[in-house]
Amino acid sequence: MSDSICDNTDGRINIGGLLFDNVDMDETVVRIDDIIRAYRSGRTQHSAFGLVANQDIINKKKLFPDMSDDVLNRSALTFPDGYSIVVASKMLGTPLKCRVAGPDLMWKVVTERRDYSHFFLGAADGVAQKMADRFRSEFGDIKVAGIYTPPFCAEFTSEENDKMIEMVNRSECDILWVSFGCPKQERWIVNNIERLRVPITLGVGAAFDFHSGNVKRAPLWMQNMKLEWLFRITQSPKRLFGRYFNGGVTFYRTIKHQKKMMKKQKLSNIKEEK
Repeated sequence: MSDSICDNTDGRINIGGLLFDNVDMDETVVRIDDIIRAYRSGRTQHSAFGLVANQDIINKKKLFPDMSDDVLNRSALTFPDGYSIVVASKMLGTPLKCRVAGPDLMWKVVTERRDYSHFFLGAADGVAQKMADRFRSEFGDIKVAGIYTPPFCAEFTSEENDKMIEMVNRSECDILWVSFGCPKQERWIVNNIERLRVPITLGVGAAFDFHSGNVKRAPLWMQNMKLEWLFRITQSPKRLFGRYFNGGVTFYRTIKHQKKMMKKQKLSNIKEEK
């Protein structure tokens, strides 16, 4: 286990090695606004990425060398997509304000920030187009800079990867939304962010399926009772049972270890002060 689980940086809150910004939904949108304005004005020429993080990425990042804490913590913004992150933050004594669900953030940004242009990359065939059509039908002035669904595969070929990057850069979009699933979308983003010429990129997983209507999302009362995970399992038990239950146990152990290390560090600091 990495010692980085005991380190905090610039006021961000460390959960399992990832440094989270303590922001609510409105503050997250404002941060995205600031990133886009800085890029548009030329104050920054570097593409940024936001990390929409839940327990799944914390469990899986240790399996991939290109998903180290150092790499992921280069994000311009990291926020808790799952309630388990918020619960863990309280267990560690560094509470986050609230969950900022990726699908909700996407809906809010796309529908309320009408001057931004969007590129929708990923999901299954036809899903991104269906989602874009829905946005356009309900909010006619939505700016869609591009839509592309790459072939389904474990790893993209270099030719396919170059094609996607060229399409995105040529679109001159303000926000690139990526839906490859975790951790494929996060790996793709961090490995290509330096080649992208877009203000901000966000991996939002199942949001494309939800907003297209391809997959039904949990009713609001279940979301409010923090039971969205249960609803999702009932829809896709074979795929999600292990992710939520086995993954929950793994995540709990990670947080338990972090809490132990934090306590050990605190005692060590007290001894040094004496």
